Amino acid sequence: MYLINAAHKKGLTIALNPSPISKSIKNLDFSKIDYLILNEIEGQDISGEKSPSKILGYLLSNYSNLKVVLTLGTNGAVYRDNVQEYKQEAYKVKVKDTTAAGDTFLGYFLSLVSQKSDIKLALSVATKAASFAVSRKGSSSSIPVLAEVLG
Repeated sequence: MYLINAAHKKGLTIALNPSPISKSIKNLDFSKIDYLILNEIEGQDISGEKSPSKILGYLLSNYSNLKVVLTLGTNGAVYRDNVQEYKQEAYKVKVKDTTAAGDTFLGYFLSLVSQKSDIKLALSVATKAASFAVSRKGSSSSIPVLAEVLG
């Protein structure tokens, strides 16, 4: 909580990925968070809802300033804020190891957003990068370089 409060006071953009999920997450002031990037399990834990649309609805009805990215595994990902929603289908690959999927997605998405890229592009590239990662064995060794993803 301290870091979120300090960053918010300085006017910094705050992105939160509540992984691994813990009970203390529910005590955070989500109104100070700009980007919430989470998977379905984390979304269910925070919202008490099961379906992606209800998870997103809960989060945005309670914290209208949030920009939410909900990753859906083989069903892709969805971005929603109080103005727009984008859905990104998953790229079909043979899954070998999912260890680095979430971190790869998160890193690519935040990297592009921090460079002021279009949200749809960031969502697409992050999903594609995660698909490369799950098609390979290992954790950090499975993460693709940008040239692979864009090539």
